[in-house]
Amino acid sequence: MHYIGIDMSKDNFHAAFSDEEVLIFENSKSGIEEFIENLTLRDYVKYNTVIGTESTGAYHLLLSEMLRSKGWNIKVINPLVAHKIISSTLRRLKTDKHDAIAIRKALVTGAGYTYTDTPEVLVLKALVQEREALVKVRASIKQRVHTHKLKEKASALRIGNGFTRVLKVLSSEIGGLEKEMLKYLPLVQNLLRTIPGIGTMTACALVAYIGLDPRVHESGTSIKGKGFISKRGNRYLRRILFNSAFVARRSNPEMEEYYLKKKGEGKHHFSILCAIERKLIHLIYAVWKRGTPFEARYLGCISYKNLSKDPALSTCLRLDFNILSSCGMAR
Repeated sequence: MHYIGIDMSKDNFHAAFSDEEVLIFENSKSGIEEFIENLTLRDYVKYNTVIGTESTGAYHLLLSEMLRSKGWNIKVINPLVAHKIISSTLRRLKTDKHDAIAIRKALVTGAGYTYTDTPEVLVLKALVQEREALVKVRASIKQRVHTHKLKEKASALRIGNGFTRVLKVLSSEIGGLEKEMLKYLPLVQNLLRTIPGIGTMTACALVAYIGLDPRVHESGTSIKGKGFISKRGNRYLRRILFNSAFVARRSNPEMEEYYLKKKGEGKHHFSILCAIERKLIHLIYAVWKRGTPFEARYLGCISYKNLSKDPALSTCLRLDFNILSSCGMAR
């Protein structure tokens, strides 16, 4: 098995074929094609060659996509993993060459995940990120417009305000992005939106990203640290999943019943929402994997909407969620 560690930068990348041999290629289509030709000259074949690169925001995407499209096994490694390997050495050298070697060593230990993003997913990620950035700017502009109006009231005079026009442009651009996002992988998006708590923009983001990282600190029987959700992973995805859990608790009788049960046990509000978030992720995974929409089936003639408003009824009447049953979550 051949392992190649790659340290990416804006203009070029270092490829470590071993702990001694590191070559430099341009981070461009021609440079990547030269790298692939080099693999062929070495008689490296796809089934026994693993190529690893750090997650660098955008610099690694061209290489990853070109290798994926040609059938090479490309893995993306968290920069923290390579950093720990470098920190574990006595000299702690930090150069592009040593970074490439560290990435190769991490690859040998099994680190990284296989890069599988299709062009559609890449476009959707870009649109999700652009919309998030514009929404943040719009929130800031709204605050400025509000402050401006307060100043007008205080002075009793008309003050010119360019921020109002900017706000209209931003809202128009955000609306355009949201329409564009719906064009990519629409069948998957529609499937996810059948789950209570998953809205239009949440479904778009889920198609582009997914993941939670629970963190626990325990050692033996004496150290029992408090568990929490770590700050690793995508911040935007963590936020929208938490918001979705809040909505799911209100719109899904099973989640509301679970919330009340845990609340009665003395659990904190946010701890319960994190647990609901985990349940929601299981639902998302089951719906996505099976390719069938979420469907709630229940006994009796009481409507789903009225049942969600009455926790007592949701306890008496057993709800049968076929998706929950399919992934082993139905109690």
